[in-house]
Amino acid sequence: MSLQNSNVSTRIVDNASQISNVAWSSINNLLTSLVGGLPYFVAGLIVLLLFWLLAKIIKNIFLSASKRTNLDLRLRILFSRLIVIGIFVLGFFTALTVIIPAFQFSDLIASIGFASFIVGFATKDILNNLLSGVLILWKQPFQIGDYIFVKDKQGKVEYIGVRATTLRMDDGEMILMPNGDMYSSALVIRGAGTERRMKLQISIGYDAEIERAKASILHVLNQTQGVVKEPHPSVYVTELAAEGVKLSILFWIKTEENKPLEVFDAVATAIKNALTDAKIELYPTGSSALQQPKTETAPEFQDEKADF
Repeated sequence: MSLQNSNVSTRIVDNASQISNVAWSSINNLLTSLVGGLPYFVAGLIVLLLFWLLAKIIKNIFLSASKRTNLDLRLRILFSRLIVIGIFVLGFFTALTVIIPAFQFSDLIASIGFASFIVGFATKDILNNLLSGVLILWKQPFQIGDYIFVKDKQGKVEYIGVRATTLRMDDGEMILMPNGDMYSSALVIRGAGTERRMKLQISIGYDAEIERAKASILHVLNQTQGVVKEPHPSVYVTELAAEGVKLSILFWIKTEENKPLEVFDAVATAIKNALTDAKIELYPTGSSALQQPKTETAPEFQDEKADF
């Protein structure tokens, strides 16, 4: 029994000694590797520092040279940052090849190819908006202050960013339009300070005197503040429908002097009152005028809408 206990104690001592030897050997190898690799590490840091200085120099050269061009300031800043990032990333991987001699650019390129495909697919909308913003700032199809009609949205351009463009609608609401939609959609652009056409549609009864109604409407347009005299306001018969004779009223306003909704409201209210005073009956769009009994009072005026 005592002999067995002695053998167990001997084995424990031997195992502890082996563990200690392995631990010290590993630490010694690690320290040796660190000391041996220290020159490579310092050389890699020097290479990275040189690339960083090179990126700063090229950035300053680019910003100075681009001042003489018509390139947008935001594009100049964006391109300068991309230059710095690109050179620094190149310097980082060059430093890795110095620190780790086994590291090869070919292995990196192979792994980046698949990773870039995955990232590109996941962020295609972001990249689309980014590239569209770069093209918009480069080509400058519209400027801040212009009035834009895009798809079913419209508004005054307040800010053009790299990712999105900000539009201010007539009612004061703000729209953030992705540049991908702005660049790939058909745009109607009215330059800042130009006249804007407004359109109002109404329906009058078939027994009304059309020329008298036109004269009353034109008189209102010429008297309403905010409606410009040139181009001249105009009134046209555009349809003979079941709900009555449809009139399209066209007039222009100066967007930098007047708010479109306020002028439209003033015109619509004045036309309704003028036609009511002239005993000319109005019919809501979409109702059947021929089936309505005639009354002495004019029915409620339709909800006007602008064809922007």
